[in-house]
Amino acid sequence: MSQIITLNLPDNFYDPIKRMAEAMAQPIESVLLKALQSSLPPLEGLSREITQELTQLEILDNDSLRQLLLKTVPKKQQQELEELLHKNQLQELNQTEEKQLANLQKTVNKIMLQKARAAVLLRFRGQRLPTLAELRKLTTKA
Repeated sequence: MSQIITLNLPDNFYDPIKRMAEAMAQPIESVLLKALQSSLPPLEGLSREITQELTQLEILDNDSLRQLLLKTVPKKQQQELEELLHKNQLQELNQTEEKQLANLQKTVNKIMLQKARAAVLLRFRGQRLPTLAELRKLTTKA
């Protein structure tokens, strides 16, 4: 399904898009669509549960999204994950530890996806994202 939308673009926005479309030998519509897709990537390929959780982030205000950027894996879980990964490299995990590792990886992946989506949404809303150094400083304070 697709929707038709009419946009009035100011010249200072339209002109570089037009030049890019000409350089790429593509219609302006294709260039604009690619720009929109890259600025707010789809959630295709993710589980229904994760997709729903990430979609819910869209209704959060900017401050809540910034707080999400600061979310970290609790230290105890980080240590546990590192130990299990090391043990896994040595191929010394039993079934219980394998399940534990899978659950921890799922938790870490979920946090990373939330942080990434929060960053995408903030950027899409025109908000400045903190630099990596600023994020490190903010998360070590938290």
